[in-house]
Parts: sequence; C-alpha cells; structure tokens
Amino acid sequence: MRTTLVLTTALMLSSLPAFSAGAGANSALLSANGTLVAQNDTVAHGFISLEAKQLQGAEAIVVEGSAPPNSPITMTLLAVVSPDVPTIVVSRQDVITDVNGRFRAVIPIASAYERGTILKIVATSLPGVIPASAQLVMNAPNAGVSVPLWQTPPPSR
Repeated sequence: MRTTLVLTTALMLSSLPAFSAGAGANSALLSANGTLVAQNDTVAHGFISLEAKQLQGAEAIVVEGSAPPNSPITMTLLAVVSPDVPTIVVSRQDVITDVNGRFRAVIPIASAYERGTILKIVATSLPGVIPASAQLVMNAPNAGVSVPLWQTPPPSR
C-alpha cells in the first residue's frame, strides 16, 4: 500500500508541466526535467492603507487605498454573521495599484447581505509590503431614503 502511494505521488508530480522550487521572493519555476522556466525576485517595500464604505444603493462596498506603485493587491472579503458560525470567506478580488500607488474596487457582497453583518476586508500584496484591514457593519442599501410606499399614511379626520 505504501509503495503504491509513493508511485502515485511520483506519477502525479512527473505529469505536471512545472512546479515551484521555493516560495515568496527569490522563487523559481522549474519544468518536470529540472530546467529553469522562470524566476521571480520581486520584493516590494512599504505598506497598504485602505478605506472601505458601503456603496449607496447597492449590495456592495467600495474599497479605496494606496500601496507601493504597480503592485498587485489581493482583497479578501470576510463576513462575521454570528458568534456561533465561523468567519466566512465571501470573495477575493485582485487589483493592481496605478503608477501613483492608488487603487479602487467595488466588491459585491451578495452572499453577506444580511443587515448587521460585520464585513472585514483584508488587503495583502508582495513580500515586504505590510497588509491592512478595515471593518464595517452592513446597513440597508438605501438607508435614510424616504419612500412614499413605506410611509405611514396620515390619520383620517
């Protein structure tokens, strides 16, 4: 049984076109025969700052912030819906900062639309960049809007 497992693993690895030798900065991508295909020495320095707010009129949030210029940013949206339920990963979205280091994204919250849900957005980037997070509580998408249909009619005289 053990030999079969080792052979299966070896066969699976040899059938892959390439695999990573190393992680993070200074990593290399090697082909199945050991030839160097690509190498990544990308390391950035700095930090991410962000602000998240609910988008008026939509089940979405707007995330704006800054990070090192031309850096990839991965934003992970988490939801806390109850003390009895584990934190839920709602979505992940990738953006790239512009030449000035700014980024902006509109993130739908479709599966975490319940009023009072705590949403946390976590932004991460390359090694050497300090991540950031923000948190908000979801309200109605049109909170504060007066709609005649929902108003109580005046008393009859």
